[in-house]
Amino acid sequence: MNHSTTSIDPPEGFVDMFDNEPFESLIGPILYRDADGKRVGGFRVEPKHANTWNIVHGGMLTAFADSALTGIDFYGRDGTEEGVVTVTLNCEFVGPAHVGEWIECHGDTVPRGKSMVFMQGRLTVGERVIMTCSTVLKRVPRSA
Repeated sequence: MNHSTTSIDPPEGFVDMFDNEPFESLIGPILYRDADGKRVGGFRVEPKHANTWNIVHGGMLTAFADSALTGIDFYGRDGTEEGVVTVTLNCEFVGPAHVGEWIECHGDTVPRGKSMVFMQGRLTVGERVIMTCSTVLKRVPRSA
């Protein structure tokens, strides 16, 4: 099947906040917008993210959810130098997304504990939910 090239053309306010992340650069760009006291992640589905039916690959959705939820967790912290690593990521695929569509990751921290962070997320195309997910992140000090 012939894949056409798409333009990234993000919605207003989305920027590359983590341009030093090699994996996100490889699969993305993954962009973020901070508004109304929340951070939202997003990416435009390109042919490199899709299968032969121009539907985004489930592996891309899980990689995006993993990256975006950690970026969302980073929002609003007290400035401490720490990172997080994924302990678990559970995903439920609800519907497809196609080449050219803009996908957003919305996440909520359930509790942010002393050593672990628990989050729930959903990936959407407009108002349509395409995946739900939950993750447990381990808080770790950033190494020099």
